[in-house]
Amino acid sequence: MTANPIRTTPLVWVVDSAYTGELHARIGLAERLGFGYGLIPIPDDDPIAYGQMLQQRYRQEGNGYCPPLLVISGTGEETTEQIANLRHWFPGQLLTIYLASILPDERHPRLAEYDLIASPQLSGDNIITLVGVPHQLTRENLTLAYQQHANYFGTLPKPIIGVLVGGNTRYCDGFTETHARYLAERVAKTGNALGGSLVITNSRRTPAPALAVFLDGLSGLNPHFFDWQQLDSTFYHALLAHADLFIVTGDSLSMCSEAAFTGKPLLVDLSNTATECYHRQIVGGLIEHGAARLLTDTFEPWSYTPPDPTGAVVNEIYHRFLEDLN
Repeated sequence: MTANPIRTTPLVWVVDSAYTGELHARIGLAERLGFGYGLIPIPDDDPIAYGQMLQQRYRQEGNGYCPPLLVISGTGEETTEQIANLRHWFPGQLLTIYLASILPDERHPRLAEYDLIASPQLSGDNIITLVGVPHQLTRENLTLAYQQHANYFGTLPKPIIGVLVGGNTRYCDGFTETHARYLAERVAKTGNALGGSLVITNSRRTPAPALAVFLDGLSGLNPHFFDWQQLDSTFYHALLAHADLFIVTGDSLSMCSEAAFTGKPLLVDLSNTATECYHRQIVGGLIEHGAARLLTDTFEPWSYTPPDPTGAVVNEIYHRFLEDLN
């Protein structure tokens, strides 16, 4: 469907999610839009109560006016139908944006009702096809984080190899100790060939036994490891800003997309046993763009135009719906 251009400042609501990458993508888009945003709860089993609750909140936040309402949702919890149903509660006011990091082969039939779908897998009239997936990273927070942690990273031997480790997903549990040992062997070959420093961080999905095997396999290179649970977000951003190249596990679309956003060489592990077919397809788009290459036994530096999937969605929203606010 095509909505009419918006001529007044909209309210922006982000649908909450227990899936960290999905939530950060939605918040990243909301922040880049520049109108401020509010977080709304995941729909429950009572659609009438949910709609009434949001209607009341809309009246309060609208301060007596009826501003356009932009709702950002997407993959993660299955909320496609519930969010599409909100059009009943906000007729003529609602603009729905769906961020699709991964979609199954059979799409939800209500997805076509959304005003804009952002996806690295799909194309069509109400779809913007992305390279990578949206995230919260910006040039500004990269610059700020670079400065905040320059004293630490400035002491490390160069090149700095940022190693971003994901883990098991809902549909793939192949990040085993055996896989971790094999991955460490390949990372070690790159590290030994280039010298410099390995700076490693994990994610909430990294199995502890596999992580221990991975770090043990790299112990001869004296890696610097930072657990995600103890890692300040600015330090992670600083790692992205200071690293000279990245090695990333292909199960994390957000980490792959964030690394590609820096414009630095990105080597990706896309082992069939540790990634879903959808991950391989979407990371394959980064490879086709020139932003990534498969992790192999050799490395040659290259350059590319960094993809900015979040910025692409922002530009599309302004172009289609917010042109009078530019």
